[in-house]
Order: sequence, then C-alpha cells, then structure tokens
Amino acid sequence: MTNVFTTSSVFGELLCDPKIAAEFDAPAFTARMLSFEAAWTEALGACGFVSANDANTALAAIKAFSSETLGRGSDRDGLPVPELVGALKSELDKGAAGAVHTGATSQDVIDAAMVLSCLSVMDEMTNRLDRIVAGLDALLRRFGDNTLMARTRMQSALPATVTLRVDAWRRPLVDHLAKADNVRTELAVVQIGGPIGLREAPQPCVEACAGKVAEILGLSLGPVWHADRSRIVALGNWLTLVAGSLGKIGQDVALMVQQGIDDIALSGGGGSSAMAHKQNPVRAEMMVALARYVAGQQGILGQAMIHEQERSGAAWALEWLTLPAMAEATGSALIHGERLIASVERIGAPD
Repeated sequence: MTNVFTTSSVFGELLCDPKIAAEFDAPAFTARMLSFEAAWTEALGACGFVSANDANTALAAIKAFSSETLGRGSDRDGLPVPELVGALKSELDKGAAGAVHTGATSQDVIDAAMVLSCLSVMDEMTNRLDRIVAGLDALLRRFGDNTLMARTRMQSALPATVTLRVDAWRRPLVDHLAKADNVRTELAVVQIGGPIGLREAPQPCVEACAGKVAEILGLSLGPVWHADRSRIVALGNWLTLVAGSLGKIGQDVALMVQQGIDDIALSGGGGSSAMAHKQNPVRAEMMVALARYVAGQQGILGQAMIHEQERSGAAWALEWLTLPAMAEATGSALIHGERLIASVERIGAPD
C-alpha cells in the first residue's frame, strides 16, 4: 500500500499536509538542531567558559554547516547528533572545538529542535483554527435561523434551527484555541540536562549558560525533562482534541448530505467510478478518518511516557514515529475542514 503521507502517493494531498510535513523534514529539523548548537556555543562564550575568539570560530562553523550524512550517522548511532557534532568539530582546533556541544547531550539537541518544530506547527494550526471558526460564524449569519430537525441517536427528535448544530461544531474549536496558549507554554521549555540529567556543566556557570540558551531560542528554562514526556503527550492530546472536533463536523456533514435527508448542500464533491449520479462528501469523510487515526496514535504516544531510568532510546523513538504523523494528520483535517465549510451552499430550510 502506498504511503498516504506523501504528495507522491497515488492519493495526492488527500491525507497529507506538505506544510506541516516540512516542519519535521531533514532540512528544517537540522536547522533547528543547529540553532540549539549555536545558542549553546554563544552561551559558552557569554559566560566565559570559552574565549570569544573560540566561540566566534565555532559559530562560523555551525553557520557554514551543510551535510547530507546525518542519516548515515543515525543508522550507526541511533540518532543524528553524534554525526552532527563530529562534523562541526572536524576542522576546528582544540579551543574552538571545545566551544561546540561541551556540556550538552544528544537529547538536549533533539528535544529542543522538536520543541521549536512543534511550536511552529502550533502557530500554523491556530491560524487555521481561527479561519475555521470565522467560517462557522459566517454560516451562522447566513443560515442560523433556518429550520433543521434535531437528531438524537441518529433518529428524528425535535425541530430546531441550524444554530443548534453549528454552535455545537464551533464551541469546542473555540475552546481548543483558548487551550493552545497553555499547551504552548508547557511545551516551550528548553531541554538542557547534560549526559544524565543533572545539568552540571559547564562549571561554574551552569545556570547562566542554560538561561542564555533559553533566551536565545525564545524558550523558558525549567527542570530537566529527559524522562518526563508530559509536555509531548499534552501536545498530542491537544492534537487529538482538535482532530476529534473536526471529525465530529465531518461525521455530521456526511450524514446531513445523505439523499433523502438533504440537510446541507455542498459545492464540489467526489465522483464515483460506477455511479455517475453520486456526489460523495469526500472532505467530510477524510475528516472522520483523520480524527480516528489521530486518536489511535495518541494511545501509542502515551506509551512514550514510560522511560526506563534516566533516559530511554525506545520510548524516545516512539515519539519520532508518532508525533509528526499526528501533527500532519491534524493539519490535513484542518485543511479539509476549512475547505468543507467554504463549500457549504445551504444548511437547513428557510422558514
């Protein structure tokens, strides 16, 4: 079966989100790892652990770095940072080499890069959510007073207006937007723990150095979280809520558009290879599928909480497998949601 999370799939962009995918691709992630290394080197120089000259020489090497060998390093080491650090130091003298990565560890680099990637993803997603809420507001203005049969357990219940149903779509999305700030705050914490999470280097300026790195990266400084993955799982939970609320909209629309019910009319729609009369609610269906996928992945992501001792390779890798895919699926659901709402031509019936 082809991989649907790629634009080269036979499914095109039906279930993928190139913009979100690009936040986790090799160039973007490498750039963010380099941002951490540059901030670390700058901090080592600022606190006097290395000379200004050595720091500047190291920063020039970091700025000039260009390599496609990090994947081969991961094949060997289980992650790209040893290859990256080795390459950065390879042409530096001893003093300048000491200004690269000294006191940091691979997990500091990758976790910081992942945080920066996820914060950028959240910026894009909240912008999309804003547009979807605005689209729903427009539907309420156009069709809110139209009559609609309320349905409970998929059976006709009592007459109502379109406002009842569209408000039920809108409210959770507004709540998720409000929660986004707290998720961002919890997420935006730099990872600086060193080899075993003690944050004990460089001496004697440990806290000053860590604080400087956080400042440069625009993050806050808190306790080491090598083995506490709460903030990552909290982000996954937020993605699950967003995708799930979009899935509810998709499920409602797919039911409302059924022939014989006709509670909603959409422009566009998908054709059938066998039945020319059909106009399938493709975007609504994809929102349902993506919501169910993200919910399933959150169960896997939750298992990344189980880190053995001070650091885990297996639980950590589980995050790499799961979180980017959850983000891309949620991003795709947001795209479908925005376009679905824009395609609505009618909801309910005028009095």
